[in-house]
Amino acid sequence: MSEPARWTPDRVAFTREWYRGFLERLSDGYRVQPFSNPVPPGTALLRHDVDLSVAAAVEMARVEAEMDVSATYFLLAGSPLYNLLDRETREQVREIEALGHEVGLHFSTHTYWPSERRPSDRALAARVRAEQEVLDAVARDPVDTVSFHVPPEWLLGESIKGVASTYAPAVFSEVGYIADSGQRWRERSPLGDDLPGRLQVLAHPGLWGEEDAGFEARVLGAAQAAADRAHDQTRREFLGEGPGR
Repeated sequence: MSEPARWTPDRVAFTREWYRGFLERLSDGYRVQPFSNPVPPGTALLRHDVDLSVAAAVEMARVEAEMDVSATYFLLAGSPLYNLLDRETREQVREIEALGHEVGLHFSTHTYWPSERRPSDRALAARVRAEQEVLDAVARDPVDTVSFHVPPEWLLGESIKGVASTYAPAVFSEVGYIADSGQRWRERSPLGDDLPGRLQVLAHPGLWGEEDAGFEARVLGAAQAAADRAHDQTRREFLGEGPGR
């Protein structure tokens, strides 16, 4: 690497430059690909849960496309921070696909059931299908695989009849797993030398930027950006102010 200091085990910078270096290192040892099942040896499944910002997801998708890496981007149908049916967001989703990436549903069970309550597989699959129809109206070719938002314990390592889950055993408990959730890497360090032969990698695009920043700053920045967009759109639509009128 051109900057070895970035790769010491105790130093992770949440910048797209650091992420690029991480992908280079990952690609040296794995065939990096979007979600699929089963996972052959030597494969790293690359997944992104788009919790905070579709614009940030586009930036990450561009970095990956430049490196000839494809990933699966999972989008919320009911996010407080972005609207899948908004024209700008639709265009961003189409760009992610055009860059060679997959798009799938990021589903929140918490919208429908308390965390401790496990619904029937049939009820869960029905809710998932309803939200997938929203994504169908936005993306050109969404995948059936579903990533669960802040997954309750009863989802981890479990199979759900009628739902292809990123937490199903074949792609979660039976392979290695690393995730940047809350900017605290789960299960193992992304820089370790002991990564297993098959791997799932989760990175949240909204946690990464041009400059390094902490978790709270990223979340609050996304909330402010969403509020600014809503403010500008409201003034244009109802008051006839600003560009685009």
